[in-house]
Amino acid sequence: MRLLCCHCRSITEVDAEGEPLRCCPNCQSTAVPADADDTATVTLTKHELRILGIWASNYAEGIKDRPGCEDSPKVVYGILDHLSTQTDVALSMRQEMADVRAAFPESKVTVYRNGEETDL
Repeated sequence: MRLLCCHCRSITEVDAEGEPLRCCPNCQSTAVPADADDTATVTLTKHELRILGIWASNYAEGIKDRPGCEDSPKVVYGILDHLSTQTDVALSMRQEMADVRAAFPESKVTVYRNGEETDL
Protein backbone atom coordinates (compact mmCIF):
# COMPACT_ATOMS: atom_id res chain seq x y z
CA MET A 1 0.00 0.00 0.00
CA ARG A 2 1.20 3.52 -0.80
CA LEU A 3 0.44 6.14 1.88
CA LEU A 4 0.49 9.87 1.18
CA CYS A 5 1.43 12.29 3.97
CA CYS A 6 -1.10 15.12 3.71
CA HIS A 7 1.43 17.49 5.30
CA CYS A 8 4.61 17.04 3.25
CA ARG A 9 3.13 15.05 0.30
CA SER A 10 5.72 12.25 0.60
CA ILE A 11 4.62 8.75 -0.36
CA THR A 12 5.61 5.79 1.80
CA GLU A 13 5.28 2.15 0.76
CA VAL A 14 3.99 -0.01 3.61
CA ASP A 15 3.18 -3.69 3.98
CA ALA A 16 -0.46 -3.98 5.10
CA GLU A 17 0.51 -6.88 7.35
CA GLY A 18 3.71 -5.32 8.69
CA GLU A 19 4.41 -2.89 11.51
CA PRO A 20 1.87 -0.02 11.53
CA LEU A 21 3.14 3.40 10.54
CA ARG A 22 3.20 5.73 13.59
CA CYS A 23 4.23 8.90 11.77
CA CYS A 24 5.48 10.14 8.41
CA PRO A 25 9.09 8.99 7.97
CA ASN A 26 9.85 12.22 6.12
CA CYS A 27 8.33 14.96 8.33
CA GLN A 28 7.19 13.04 11.44
CA SER A 29 3.58 14.26 11.07
CA THR A 30 1.20 12.10 13.07
CA ALA A 31 -1.82 13.07 10.96
CA VAL A 32 -3.71 10.19 9.34
CA PRO A 33 -2.19 9.51 5.90
CA ALA A 34 -4.21 9.08 2.71
CA ASP A 35 -4.21 6.17 0.29
CA ALA A 36 -2.02 7.60 -2.49
CA ASP A 37 -3.83 5.55 -5.12
CA ASP A 38 -7.36 6.57 -4.10
CA THR A 39 -7.71 9.85 -6.02
CA ALA A 40 -10.68 11.87 -7.26
CA THR A 41 -11.27 14.49 -9.89
CA VAL A 42 -13.48 17.37 -8.72
CA THR A 43 -14.76 20.34 -10.70
CA LEU A 44 -15.33 23.60 -8.82
CA THR A 45 -15.09 27.24 -9.70
CA LYS A 46 -11.98 28.96 -8.43
CA HIS A 47 -14.18 30.99 -6.11
CA GLU A 48 -15.71 27.84 -4.58
CA LEU A 49 -12.25 26.32 -4.10
CA ARG A 50 -11.04 29.56 -2.51
CA ILE A 51 -14.00 29.58 -0.07
CA LEU A 52 -13.31 25.97 0.96
CA GLY A 53 -9.60 26.66 1.41
CA ILE A 54 -10.09 29.80 3.49
CA TRP A 55 -12.68 28.13 5.74
CA ALA A 56 -10.61 24.97 6.17
CA SER A 57 -7.42 26.86 7.02
CA ASN A 58 -9.28 29.19 9.40
CA TYR A 59 -10.92 26.24 11.18
CA ALA A 60 -7.59 24.36 11.43
CA GLU A 61 -5.91 27.42 12.95
CA GLY A 62 -8.77 27.71 15.44
CA ILE A 63 -8.48 24.13 16.74
CA LYS A 64 -4.69 23.66 16.76
CA ASP A 65 -4.53 24.08 20.56
CA ARG A 66 -6.89 21.14 21.16
CA PRO A 67 -5.33 17.78 22.07
CA GLY A 68 -4.80 15.68 18.94
CA CYS A 69 -5.31 18.65 16.61
CA GLU A 70 -1.81 20.13 16.73
CA ASP A 71 -1.04 19.04 13.15
CA SER A 72 -4.31 20.35 11.71
CA PRO A 73 -2.89 23.56 10.19
CA LYS A 74 0.12 21.70 8.74
CA VAL A 75 -2.15 19.15 7.09
CA VAL A 76 -4.57 21.73 5.68
CA TYR A 77 -1.74 23.94 4.39
CA GLY A 78 -0.04 20.88 2.87
CA ILE A 79 -3.21 20.10 0.93
CA LEU A 80 -3.70 23.75 -0.05
CA ASP A 81 -0.09 24.02 -1.21
CA HIS A 82 -0.70 21.02 -3.47
CA LEU A 83 -3.94 22.54 -4.79
CA SER A 84 -2.23 25.89 -5.39
CA THR A 85 -0.01 24.24 -8.01
CA GLN A 86 -3.21 23.66 -9.99
CA THR A 87 -4.75 27.14 -9.79
CA ASP A 88 -3.71 30.78 -9.77
CA VAL A 89 -5.81 32.02 -6.83
CA ALA A 90 -4.96 32.33 -3.14
CA LEU A 91 -6.57 29.42 -1.28
CA SER A 92 -6.01 30.67 2.28
CA MET A 93 -5.99 33.99 4.09
CA ARG A 94 -2.29 33.36 4.75
CA GLN A 95 -1.65 33.34 0.97
CA GLU A 96 -4.04 36.24 0.42
CA MET A 97 -2.10 38.36 2.95
CA ALA A 98 1.23 37.27 1.43
CA ASP A 99 -0.05 38.46 -1.96
CA VAL A 100 -1.16 41.80 -0.46
CA ARG A 101 2.22 42.24 1.25
CA ALA A 102 4.02 41.44 -2.03
CA ALA A 103 1.86 43.90 -3.98
CA PHE A 104 2.33 46.66 -1.37
CA PRO A 105 5.78 46.10 0.17
CA GLU A 106 5.90 49.57 1.73
CA SER A 107 2.67 49.00 3.69
CA LYS A 108 2.28 47.39 7.09
CA VAL A 109 -0.38 44.68 7.02
CA THR A 110 -1.57 43.53 10.45
CA VAL A 111 -3.88 40.54 10.87
CA TYR A 112 -5.90 39.77 13.99
CA ARG A 113 -7.43 36.46 15.09
CA ASN A 114 -9.82 36.52 18.05
CA GLY A 115 -8.75 40.05 18.90
CA GLU A 116 -5.04 39.23 18.98
CA GLU A 117 -2.39 40.07 16.40
CA THR A 118 -1.20 37.00 14.50
CA ASP A 119 1.71 36.30 12.18
CA LEU A 120 -0.63 34.87 9.52
